[in-house]
Amino acid sequence: MDNIIKNNFFKLILLVITFSVIGCGERTQDDTVSYKEGADAYAKGEFSVALKKLQPVAERGNPQAQFYLGLMYSKGDGVEQDHGAAGAWWNKAAEQGHTGAQENLGLTYAKGQGVTRDWVQADKWFSIAAASGKETAINNKKTVEVHMQPETIAEANALAKEWLEKHKK
Repeated sequence: MDNIIKNNFFKLILLVITFSVIGCGERTQDDTVSYKEGADAYAKGEFSVALKKLQPVAERGNPQAQFYLGLMYSKGDGVEQDHGAAGAWWNKAAEQGHTGAQENLGLTYAKGQGVTRDWVQADKWFSIAAASGKETAINNKKTVEVHMQPETIAEANALAKEWLEKHKK
């Protein structure tokens, strides 16, 4: 009797795993289509369509969709302008390695838009984006460092180095 229960338990686990994998694959394909439709709508200025397509994909963790939502909230495109929400979306995308979001998050901290101005965080995110070769991030890093002391520059560099080590591919 014990073996029958164990056998059925393992079959159930296998079934759950199988359906989870199949479901994830379909969602990923749907997300790719929704993201593309949302990005296309954004480019055409159809912001309500873009929001409808991008928001669910962003909520499921797609960094490109998160980046676009950050843009929409930053500019007030199809949503009420909200720099705090823009920064939150860019933070999600930046943590996943999206260099545009990393740079925009640096700008958010440098300007103090939706967050308290924080030169260390600004420099950190510019450093991370610059590590990918993003030229504008390199220039923004230099601009921000004019406002910083050597100790705070060192702090930002240490934070960036720690982030890059943690997120090595």
